[in-house]
Amino acid sequence: MGEVVGFVVVWIILSLLAEWGLSAVKAHTLYDVIASQGFLAERAFNFLATWLTPVFVFVVVYLIYVLIRFHAPNGKPERSRSQFIRNKGFVAFWVGFSFFVNILFWLHPTSADLEQMFASDMPSRNHGDLIVDVTARQWEWIFSYPQYKVTQAVNHLGEDELELPVGRKVEFVMRSYDPFHTYDVYAGVIHDFWIPAFGTKEDVIPGITRYEYIRPTVLASYKTNPMVRVQCAEVCGPGHPWMEAPVSIVTPSHFSKWIKHQQTLEAHAGG
Repeated sequence: MGEVVGFVVVWIILSLLAEWGLSAVKAHTLYDVIASQGFLAERAFNFLATWLTPVFVFVVVYLIYVLIRFHAPNGKPERSRSQFIRNKGFVAFWVGFSFFVNILFWLHPTSADLEQMFASDMPSRNHGDLIVDVTARQWEWIFSYPQYKVTQAVNHLGEDELELPVGRKVEFVMRSYDPFHTYDVYAGVIHDFWIPAFGTKEDVIPGITRYEYIRPTVLASYKTNPMVRVQCAEVCGPGHPWMEAPVSIVTPSHFSKWIKHQQTLEAHAGG
């Protein structure tokens, strides 16, 4: 009995120390989340990490305890006086506890958060969204705003850029093809639309239109945070590492001015 009490005390102390270390890591993390869907993923990770830390510590401490406690001196194993292999209560407890933990984590956060993500994609909840057409080609991201008749958004250097208003739901309509060359749309390659600070990503597949719904919640810019960028996360050829574009999350008034600027640029280009 004394060994069990000692084991439990060591487990509790190490679990508390591990939770303290985990809290310190989360407090100083470099991963900034700036979108509603990303917060769901971050919350799920924090929940799982917090509750699984004692489980991980228990397994590690138990393995070390077994190695020390049941070490056979001089290579001559001896039969232990305490045998649990036929203890039905012991077996039932561990099987039942393991089943409970797995079902708990399947229900929350997995099913609960997935239900929220799937619900956000329902057409009934996506009226008045800002629609952004995202075209992936080797090796460039092209962004257009069909509601404002902006066919390709660029910055002052003529480079593609993505700008979004804070607090507004965005529907990304994603396709993989090269609009500058005529060829079979199925002959392209798979890209992956990933904005690290959004905490989610989506494969962009040739011949298939895919959708992603995001609501930015924080003002941010690639100029101050490198995580606020579009990055291809699927190896797509020699130019894959450089297939990125800056992102800015701005106020609605700033976004309106930016849209007018983009419309002026296109009018001059077509005039």
